Amino acid sequence: MTTDKSSNDEVMRKCLKPDPSQSEVIAAICQNYHQPESSVKILKELESYDDRNYLIEMKDKKYLCKVYNGVESQKYISCKDLAAKSSDPAALSSIHLYSEIFSHLNQEKYGIKTSSPVPIPSSIAAPHIGIHTLPVTSKEHSPSKLAVQLLEWVEGVTLASIPHLPIETLIEAGQYLGKVCLALDDLTVSSPVAKMTADRYHAWDGKNTLDLQAFVSCIGDENRRALVQSVLDSFKKDIIEAGEDSKFRRGILQADFNDANIILKDGKVSGVIDFGDTTLSWRVLDVSVAMAYAMLSSYGKKDRGISAAAAILRGFNSIYPLQPEERKHLRLLMASRLSCSVTLGAYSYQQNPQNEYLLLHAQPAWDMLDLMWGSGQTDKSMPAAIDAIFDVACDACVENPFSQCADISFPDPSIDDSMSSARQLIMDGGNPPQKRQKISILNDEKPVITFVTGNKKKLEEVKRILCPSNDGSRQLPFIISNKKIDLPELQGDPIEIAKEKCALAAKEIGGPVVTEDTSLCFTALRYMPGPYIKWFLDKCGHKGLNDMIAFSDDKSGYAQTVVGFCPGPGKEVVTFDGRTEGTIVSPRGSLDFGWDPIFQPDESGGLTYAEMEKSAKDSISHRGRAFEKFRSYLLKEANSII
Repeated sequence: MTTDKSSNDEVMRKCLKPDPSQSEVIAAICQNYHQPESSVKILKELESYDDRNYLIEMKDKKYLCKVYNGVESQKYISCKDLAAKSSDPAALSSIHLYSEIFSHLNQEKYGIKTSSPVPIPSSIAAPHIGIHTLPVTSKEHSPSKLAVQLLEWVEGVTLASIPHLPIETLIEAGQYLGKVCLALDDLTVSSPVAKMTADRYHAWDGKNTLDLQAFVSCIGDENRRALVQSVLDSFKKDIIEAGEDSKFRRGILQADFNDANIILKDGKVSGVIDFGDTTLSWRVLDVSVAMAYAMLSSYGKKDRGISAAAAILRGFNSIYPLQPEERKHLRLLMASRLSCSVTLGAYSYQQNPQNEYLLLHAQPAWDMLDLMWGSGQTDKSMPAAIDAIFDVACDACVENPFSQCADISFPDPSIDDSMSSARQLIMDGGNPPQKRQKISILNDEKPVITFVTGNKKKLEEVKRILCPSNDGSRQLPFIISNKKIDLPELQGDPIEIAKEKCALAAKEIGGPVVTEDTSLCFTALRYMPGPYIKWFLDKCGHKGLNDMIAFSDDKSGYAQTVVGFCPGPGKEVVTFDGRTEGTIVSPRGSLDFGWDPIFQPDESGGLTYAEMEKSAKDSISHRGRAFEKFRSYLLKEANSII
C-alpha cells in the first residue's frame, strides 16, 4: 500500500484507537472529577469510528464520556506542552478546537444545542481534559497516553433510532444544518486561531477525495473497484483540473451530519453531536455529506434514497442558499463521500477479514453509490434526472419548505421508473414536468380499487360510506373490491404506518389499493394503545381496556382512522385522517365489532358506537370522516389517479 499522508493517517488512527475496559474508563473519570467509583456507571458504549464514546451516569446525571484516539491525543499533549513553554496562541490541537466550537455554537443567539465540556475541578492548565494511560488496539503502541473528556449529554434520541422517519424530519434536519453552517461561518471569521486549527489534514475531508486512490486496491470486487475509480476520475477531471474547487466557499465544517449525530426531542430536531471530522474545507461538503448519509437513513433505506437526499437539500437551501457552482457538483460530491465510506470500509475488512460485519455494514452504502453514480453508466439520462430533482428541491418551496413534499417524495428508480418522463424530456432538450400529467379513463368500465381487508363488517361499513346505494348522485366512478393479504406488522407514527402499509399493499396487489389503520387513544395513557389497539383488545378484552385507566379520573380519548390510497406500485401514497373525540366507558351494546362497545363519542348523545344506528355512526365516526375525505378526493381526481 502507498505510504502517503492519507494511508499513514488512517493506519495510525486504527492502531491508536482506544481499547480500555469499562473499569478503566470509570477510573479515569473518577480521577478527573474526584468521585468515588460507586458514583459512576457506564450505561452503554456508543458508535464511533476511531474514538471511544460512552453514555455514563454520574451522581444521577447523564454525560458523554469521550476517549480520544491516540493521534489526536498526542497532538493535544504536544500543543499543551508547547503552550506551557510559550504564550503562542496558535498552539492549539483539534481537541482544543472542538471545545471552542461547542462554546460558540451553544450561544443562545444561534438556537443550536450541542455538547458542552464539563470543567474539571481545580484544573487550570487543562480545564476540560484529563490525560490517562490506557490500552489501544495496537499491542505495539499499547498502552498510550489518551485524552479523556466529559461532555454534557444532549437530551433526546438520535435520528438513527427512528424506524419510520417522515420526509418532513429530513427537511427539518437540513434546516438545522443550515443554521449550524451560518454559525460556523461566524466562527471562521471571528476566530483566526480556530480557523488556523481547523485547517488540518483529515482523510474523510471531501477535498482529499483523490487520496482514496491508495485504498482502492482493497476493494475485492472488480466492478465495485471500477465504480469507485470512476468517481475518483470524475472528481479529478471535473473539480480539480477544471479549477471548480476555487469557486467553492470555505469555512469550518461540522463534516459528519449523519443520522447518528442528529438529535431529536419531542419529534423535532433539537441538537447535533460529534464534531470529530471538523476541518476547514469547502462549505458545500457539509450538505453533500448530509445528503449522502440521508440516503442511508431509515427513510432512505425504504427505496427513497434520492428523495431523502433531496429533502435534506431542500431544508438546507432554505436557510443557506447554495451557489450555482456548488449545486452543479452535488451528485459527484455525494458519490465521493459514499466512495470514501465503502473504500475505507474495504480497507478495514482487509485488515480484519474475520469481521464479516464490516461487509454487511457497507452494503447499503454500496447500493446508494450504485444508484447515485453507477446507474449513470448504464443509463446516460439518469445523472441529469437526479440533478433536475436536486434543482426542484432548491428552487421550489424556499419560503415554506414544508408546504408540499410530493415533488421530491417518490421511490427510487430501481423500484419504479418514476423519473422516466423527466429523463426523456431532458434527453429531448426539454425541462422536467412541474406536476403529474393527468391520464384519462378511456373505457366505459369502472376501474377497480382494492380495499385491503378480510373483515366483512369493515368492508360493509366502508362501502356504505363510499358508495351509498340510496343516492345515485353520490356514486363513485370506481368499483370497490376487497382482498385479504398478509402485510408486516409495522410500528411508529400512524401516518407513516399508513403510508408504508399502503405502498406495500400496492406492490402486492399490483394496482390501486386503499388501506385503513385505526387507533384508539387514551388520554390518561398519553394516547396509548393507539395503533396497537387490536392487539390490546385481543389480549385484554373490553374489561381489560377499561382496567388500564382505572387509576385515572380522566377517561377521555379519541378514535382515529388513517386511510391510505396508492394508485399502484411505486406511486405516491395519499393519506386522509379522521378523528372522533369521546370517552372510554364500560361496554354497552353489541359486542361483535371490535372496541365499539367501550367508546362513547362526544357527539352521540350518550350512546356508544355499538348502540348507535349505522347511519348515525357513519356521520360522526372516525372511519366515516376519513373515508368521506377519501371519497371527495376520488371524485375530484377521478381522471388522474388511475
